[in-house]
Amino acid sequence: MADDTNASEGQAQQSNQAAQTPSETALPSRDVFGLGRTSGQRGAEILAGFRAEYLPSPEHKALSRMSGRVIARLILSTTRSSGAMNYTLGRPHVIDHLIQETLATVDGPPVIVEIAAGLSPRGLRMAQALPEATFIEVDLPDVVAEKQKRIQAPRDLTVPPNLKWITADLAVTPFSEVMDGRKAHVICAEGLVGYLRHPQIVTLSRSVRETLHPGGAFITDLGLQAGVKAIKQAASMFSRQAGNWYGTVDDIDHGKRLMHEAGFEDVKAYLPSELVETLDLRTPMLDISCFLRASSAGDTDE
Repeated sequence: MADDTNASEGQAQQSNQAAQTPSETALPSRDVFGLGRTSGQRGAEILAGFRAEYLPSPEHKALSRMSGRVIARLILSTTRSSGAMNYTLGRPHVIDHLIQETLATVDGPPVIVEIAAGLSPRGLRMAQALPEATFIEVDLPDVVAEKQKRIQAPRDLTVPPNLKWITADLAVTPFSEVMDGRKAHVICAEGLVGYLRHPQIVTLSRSVRETLHPGGAFITDLGLQAGVKAIKQAASMFSRQAGNWYGTVDDIDHGKRLMHEAGFEDVKAYLPSELVETLDLRTPMLDISCFLRASSAGDTDE
């Protein structure tokens, strides 16, 4: 019996230690181009640079740096695929569309949460457009601090009062604990879950489900193996800066199964190429990832 007790205690300690291990994107690593001390920072910087280069706006310019813009151009120069370029430009619009569709069914002031928001202007834009809503961004402390500094600096940008920030490493603290009892109508994650292994995706998604209002939705993108393979060189360059992509799936059904494993009953999947006409996106559109909208059942408040 003593041996069994010791074994159980040992397993519990190992589980606790694993839960306290910071995510790879939060660990300091070699920074060759001056983009940031962690891969999470570097990935956010490159994407911000891409948006500033190809979708110039006051928000995109304010949230980017020259180093990020240079590396974004370098990475994209390795692929001549207009489909890859159009996917990168279109991905935020697909996420926005799925958020707006979900909000159309919400009664009362909505709560929207973006996990690993990085240097995306989504929260800034949506909080301004929906003053009755609460928009919460969750990210690593260094990323949030840098983002706040950048959007508060320009005189032509106003930070809306309904935009909130929470700092956390979700590899250390469960998302449901980060939310501290708060419930959301929509939780989105753009470009996040691909860095997680499949069991981690299920764990995060289950924790997300616990924080949704009944009928709320988790909206995310998940890399497709064939799509990532089609941009192998560019994906490899990006991964060297932003971290390894562990979470790609075989097809959209594989992605849906991960959401079902997390306890979601209603899961819809979309390919970018299928949404081109609906959203008036640029063509051709390469299916580098699929988009998932996993809706919660009515027992999430229990």
